[in-house]
Amino acid sequence: MTSIPEPQAGIVRVGPFAGFYQRFEELISASTRMVLCFIHSRRWRENHDAAIKAFLGRNGTTMEIFLPDLANHELMFSLSRRFEDGPLTPTLVVDAYRYCARLARDYGKPADIWLFGRSPAYSFYQFDQRAVLALYSNTAAKKDVPAFEVSTDSLLGKFLATEIDGLKRECRRRAPDELEEVISTTTEVT
Repeated sequence: MTSIPEPQAGIVRVGPFAGFYQRFEELISASTRMVLCFIHSRRWRENHDAAIKAFLGRNGTTMEIFLPDLANHELMFSLSRRFEDGPLTPTLVVDAYRYCARLARDYGKPADIWLFGRSPAYSFYQFDQRAVLALYSNTAAKKDVPAFEVSTDSLLGKFLATEIDGLKRECRRRAPDELEEVISTTTEVT
């Protein structure tokens, strides 16, 4: 495999998010660290469930996950209106919470879940040396969204690292076993 010099911004690959299936499998299996931020990413979780579980089963791996804060009604309303699967969004976020709680129960990882309160402009999947950023559409119509694989030591990779640090300062930190309480408190109110 020949090495191609990376452009200054560090973009290694560009394509539709759905076209990254095999690349995600490679990144998950070759990494010791994953930092994920998405609204629910149900299909991504389903597609890569076996690879995620194999990753978590290896010694020395870490996982951090950022998810929407179900208790933030303004955020949930906004997300419900923003995407084609709108009314299902809260239910899909609950499913993501429960998925993370199951992983933590079965593998001891992730240790913490970070709940964000702002509508994200993109999702990200950070690994040891690479990250994938997938844009969100500004319209509710379903479409292929572009994704970028970037080097973590590049301009975009360093931007993402500062974003992760900022999110940790702004997000509510919860242990996975506290997520069911967040779910029940939130669903009692609605």
